Amino acid sequence: MPPVRRAALPCLLLCLWASRTQGAVCNVTGVWMSAMGSILKLAVSPDAELGGNYMTSVETMKGAAGNQRQSRLSGLLNRGAQPTFAFSVVWEGGSSSSWVGQCLVLGDGSQVLKTLWMLRSAAQGPEDDWKSTRIGEDTFFHLPAEE
Repeated sequence: MPPVRRAALPCLLLCLWASRTQGAVCNVTGVWMSAMGSILKLAVSPDAELGGNYMTSVETMKGAAGNQRQSRLSGLLNRGAQPTFAFSVVWEGGSSSSWVGQCLVLGDGSQVLKTLWMLRSAAQGPEDDWKSTRIGEDTFFHLPAEE
């Protein structure tokens, strides 16, 4: 293959990928599963408010998220083809979590939520403050609708 054509191959692949995702709309409504197995159920109001439920599959210690390990969530959604969003939950065990992220359409047409999260556990006093905040990232994968 001549060098010019070989050099054009990456550009061609990028153009094909962009044409498949360009104009695709990512819909946050539905049920999502995180890479750690947590379940996120999201609904969007006409005013772009997020509501739903978060069921965690992980805890910092047994009972930290409460007996049911789930909580109601609330948040906001930006409009757009691949919108950004933020939502929070308050856990029975006394901690709070918040996520910020974006709904993205992948080259194969599937959708993911790419997020950063922050967990604030209740400190027993100022001396425990240093260990009360955790930060991480997670990817949520859209689950097919139940029939």
